[in-house]
Formats: sequence, structure tokens, C-alpha cells
Amino acid sequence: MGQIKSFPSSGHNNIGKNTGPYKNKHEFIKKQILVAIPVRNEEEHIVPCLLALARQETQPDKVVLWINNTTDQTHERVASLTNTLPFELEIVRVVYDLGLASAGLARRDAMAHAAQYASSDALLVTTDADSEAAEDWLSRTLNAFTHYPVEVVFGRALLLPDEARKIPFNLHEDERAEQAYGALLDQIALLLYPEPHDPWPRHTEHSGASIAVTYQAWSKVGGMPAVPTSEDRAFYQVLRKNGIRVRHAPDVKVYVSARLVGRAQGGMAETLARRLQVQDEYIDDIFEPVSRRLLRLRRLRQHANPLFPFKDACMELPQMRVRRDDLEKHHKRAQRVLDYLRKKAHLSHHEYLCDSIDQFDIPHLAHPDQAPIRAQDMPG
Repeated sequence: MGQIKSFPSSGHNNIGKNTGPYKNKHEFIKKQILVAIPVRNEEEHIVPCLLALARQETQPDKVVLWINNTTDQTHERVASLTNTLPFELEIVRVVYDLGLASAGLARRDAMAHAAQYASSDALLVTTDADSEAAEDWLSRTLNAFTHYPVEVVFGRALLLPDEARKIPFNLHEDERAEQAYGALLDQIALLLYPEPHDPWPRHTEHSGASIAVTYQAWSKVGGMPAVPTSEDRAFYQVLRKNGIRVRHAPDVKVYVSARLVGRAQGGMAETLARRLQVQDEYIDDIFEPVSRRLLRLRRLRQHANPLFPFKDACMELPQMRVRRDDLEKHHKRAQRVLDYLRKKAHLSHHEYLCDSIDQFDIPHLAHPDQAPIRAQDMPG
């Protein structure tokens, strides 16, 4: 990694101002809020990103821009805002070796740098440089911490309205269908294994565009995982493995660009560019067949820790994915399972678990080389 240079700017206000509808609810928290943003060649988006933070109902105490391997005018655009922002701004310029540079490393280092200034009760927050946070983004994030016993809050990343209009209608429809199916799977899981700290309605996203974590939880897991891509999803998995409670707050929102050339391999930009050419044969791999979801829940029943990750609960089973052409069929099956579970909800929880999971004749785990469940063997 090349030399690091820091350029702090005092800003107009280092104390989070509490205005807006949530003032009384979280005013007593008095948490320090530190926002870390990895930045690479973002001359088009970085000013709107910072101005959106400046409009927050609850201001961050400090924002760290981790400008890495940048060859455009990003730094100059940021410099034009010097002393105009209502929070302390620190600019850190970094040059990674090309073989090491990645979005995951940049986010990990940006948050680690911000954590140097953290108090023991601080919140470490991260977003993307091409994002524009809703004005109540931080207020609603704090509200989630106030109302639920959690140490991490994941928000939603939605497309900027003007950017969304660039996407063909069929891709929007495909995305809505995927999310609707994922919502059914999530409701099934919550009926069988309620999570009072993260109740419905909630979402299933784990996007680096909106993550807030207590300093204590961040320290417990050793910061962001050291992976080049999908560090946000990897972070969620390590949180679960460490028994850290997470809230998926549907009202915490940031809006991101719909660019086709991204900064992270396998990220949203790459996915969007690929789908504009030829739609993916399979939907997102986090949305599995309902039979596999029930099988994971059966495994969870064998573990004392309710936060045991779904992924680890069946790690020895081959991955099962849903073909896009079969999604409607899977959706109908999941809806039937959900309807059945809702009817059985009057049973005791133990009876509910046993009867509901076993209802669909899901095979017990036998050996690591157990054959995958065929589509025709799924319930419904």
C-alpha cells in the first residue's frame, strides 16, 4: 500500500444535531456517529453523496473519505466543499498495489481508520460513494437501535429514481418477483423461528451502502472481513456466527446509482450490465427452494444458538438454486407453505416446529454426500 495522507477539515459542527421526528426517541442515546466511505474515481457522485449527508436530520460527528487508487477529479470535487459541511470531514488518500486493491479492502480499511476516533459507545456507519442517503437515514438508523436490542442495523439500497428509469421494465419486474419470493421465504423462517429483535416487516439485503454497527460489535468480530468482494454479506455471516443481533430495517434507505461499470467485481453494476445483455438463468443464490429453507430450519432446531447462520446450517449440502423460468412455481409453493404455517400458529411452539417442518416430508440429514433434493421432490 502506498503512502497515506490525511486532510482533516473541522466543518461547522462536530456535535450531532437532533432535529426531525425522532428527536425525543433517541436524544438520550448521545452516540458518536462516524461514517466511513470507500471512494474510487467518484467525481460524478461524491458531491451529491456528501450533500445528502449534510442534509441529515441527525448529523454524523465525522465522515472519513477513503480515496483509494483514484485517477479522476474526486479529490478536487471534495475540496470544493471544504468548510461548507456541518460535520468534520477527513480525507485519506491511499494507493494500493494493483494486486491487492479491492472494494472489500477499501471498506475494511476505511472503517478501521474511522474506528480510531471511536468512543466505546460509538456507531460506525458505512455507505457507498455513489449513494445519496435519505434525509432521515441516520435518524431512522438510531430509531432502530432504540426500539430493538441489536448491535447492527442494515438498511436498504434502492436505485436513484432518475437512474432507475434507465433500466428496462422487464428487469424491474424480474427484481420485484425475486424480492417477493424472498419475502415469502423470510416470513416462513420467522414463523418457525421468531426473532423478536428483527420482526416482520424487514428486508433481506446486506449492502455496504447502509450498515451501522456498534463499536463494541465491530471490535468483537475484528472489523470487516478481509475479502476482496461481497464484504457486506461476509460481514453479516461473521456477525451471526458471533451471536450478534442484527436488525434489517426497511425504513432505513439510501439511493444508489445504476451505473454499468462498478468498483467491485460481482457487485450491482456488474450484475446489471450482464443482465442488460442476457438475463441470468438463475435468480439470486440467497433465494433457495422452499424445501431447502425448511431443511435448514430443521438443522437449526438441532442447535442451541438461534443465530446459527442458515448457510452454515446446511453447509454440507450441495447448493440449490432457483431457475428464473421456474420462479412462479416456486413462489406458489412457498405461498402454500406460508398459508399452512399461519393456520397452525395456534399450536405450542414446540408442536408448531415439529409439525410444521415435518409436514412437508423434508428428509433428515444423513451424510455429507447426501444427494441434492430434486425439484420434483419439493413440497406442493
